[in-house]
Amino acid sequence: MGRGGRGGGQQATRRPVDLTGAISVAEKNDLSTLISAITDKMHNAISNIFDSPPVSPVQDEFNQQHWLSLSLKVPEPKEEQNHTSQPAFGSATLDPVGEQRSPEATEPQLQELRKEALVSFRRWQSAVLQRVRDIHVAEPGGSHAGCRGRGRGPTKPVPNHLDRELARRYPPIPTSLWTLPLEKRKTLLHISHLLLLSLQEYSSYTRLLLLYLTSSLNILLRFFQEEETRLAQGLSQVALKAFEEHVPEQKLDENKAPRRPKGKLLNPLTPGKLAPALVEIGIGTAHNGHGLIPGMAASLMGAMADNGLVSGPMFGIYVARPTSKMLESCSREIQDFGLVPVQDEIAPDYADAKKIPTEDRRLRIVVGINGWLVDENAIVRPWAFLGSHAEVFSLRWDMSILLSLGNALETVTKSAAWSMAKKEIASRTSKSLSVIVYSSLMEASWPAGLMKISKIVDNPWSLGMVRADKAGGVLADALMRSKMLGDRPVSLLGFGLGARAIYICLMALAERRQFGLVESVLLMGTPAPSESRVWLTLKSVVSGRLINVYSENDYLLGFLYRTSNIQSGVAGLQKIQGADGVENHDVSRLVSEHLRYSALTSKILKDIGWEDLNIAAIKTERMPRTGRR
Repeated sequence: MGRGGRGGGQQATRRPVDLTGAISVAEKNDLSTLISAITDKMHNAISNIFDSPPVSPVQDEFNQQHWLSLSLKVPEPKEEQNHTSQPAFGSATLDPVGEQRSPEATEPQLQELRKEALVSFRRWQSAVLQRVRDIHVAEPGGSHAGCRGRGRGPTKPVPNHLDRELARRYPPIPTSLWTLPLEKRKTLLHISHLLLLSLQEYSSYTRLLLLYLTSSLNILLRFFQEEETRLAQGLSQVALKAFEEHVPEQKLDENKAPRRPKGKLLNPLTPGKLAPALVEIGIGTAHNGHGLIPGMAASLMGAMADNGLVSGPMFGIYVARPTSKMLESCSREIQDFGLVPVQDEIAPDYADAKKIPTEDRRLRIVVGINGWLVDENAIVRPWAFLGSHAEVFSLRWDMSILLSLGNALETVTKSAAWSMAKKEIASRTSKSLSVIVYSSLMEASWPAGLMKISKIVDNPWSLGMVRADKAGGVLADALMRSKMLGDRPVSLLGFGLGARAIYICLMALAERRQFGLVESVLLMGTPAPSESRVWLTLKSVVSGRLINVYSENDYLLGFLYRTSNIQSGVAGLQKIQGADGVENHDVSRLVSEHLRYSALTSKILKDIGWEDLNIAAIKTERMPRTGRR
């Protein structure tokens, strides 16, 4: 997609939808009002990113700002430690004219980014609301109801949430719909899901809207996840069948970027039909159709109901270009570039989107990125605790670099020089370890013994930083240009240099104005700037959660990062300030050495409340593993 990323760029073929008999006029109007209210608050939340309170780092004698100095300030009395904080969704409104903004937000680059992010969102919002207006429900007297008909009465907050964690993470918007029976609320969510799929892409904006809708309708998150799963399985089956039927008729052109096939030209007066694969999973049936007959479901889904060439690109299935060619393009930039399935030990690497079994298909992607390795067979181990409601991969990149760095880090941390350095640090009883880390960086004062063995890690670390930056750029290209993983929201997790690669990826997406691609991001021990304008930029392309996990006691990260631009701070050593919407999670009590992150990934994921986790695997993580896990 061109400049501006997602957000309604595809002009999906529309079918008017008559839901008479499935829902009432009041229910239809209240649903329209609720969706409009959620999208308005999503809009305001994007705008609020750039209205963060000003933060002023201390200037040194050379008038240079030191963002590390922010961590040396005495915290406010209300500040909570070891807590992941998240601003309330949609708590701010659009700026009144003339309101004072932070110095960072008034920079021309950020103002331009703000403007284009909002334009992209409004394009998507407009497409969604227009599609909602396509729904018609006949009045009992026979006339059709418009969006301005009466609803069910005054809205009220939900008194007792079925899923308190979902309500905490995605605060519900008051609506009278919560008073309906549970099955009717499920029907309304199902209708919304099918309707949004008719836009022919499943962006991170779309998923965020559905999560807030699930919360506002007081429905369990698991129900929504199960709906996603079965829809992914049905739609991918439709796509595979269409590919098998059309590939003999078309000559593959390996030099062209993948293009989305156009939907069928539909007669608005002719009811659509559901593909057999969708009927098999219960869409439009009495068993799992949630009160919708086949014609209703087909009309809601539009071309997605029966055109596999339209649904294929959502899963990275393109008639014109095979997945292997996209991977070859990535491999020319990064050695050993690939995606390793996490949830299936014996599954091959991601090389052909058509060969992924339909039962493994999902409507969202999660990619974990390692920052080092000490065992090439353990590439998926840190990510083995992610749940089954997403397609989970571990990114393989420059294995020789990761192994070299991992071995170097282990060598240093087990050396006598490192032991002596820790004793010297412990002898400085007048200062905490975090203060010592910051002062060592700012004053370039490191133990002499440690400096003598620095060459053991400096070379692999420097080379790793360069390759991580390259990998981040290649990953961004795979997401926004080749669409290797399809038109689905992607969540990214990484530690160490893996987090650095994600940082570069997000910066590249922001530069290209690719909004709506990334859902949530978790960065642990990140060797990247902590400057607020950097994180405002990152958050502009992350629709969901952006979490910075840091340890003030990570002396090794401070030592490794000492030759970089420390004036801009170090995200892996301090909380991010001056960037609303960014969550901070302090693991200083757990992480005293950078290498600890790979072993603590499961605990960190659980502590921050990551959406989909394999709790059983977390409980048994200390059991022996075989194979590449």
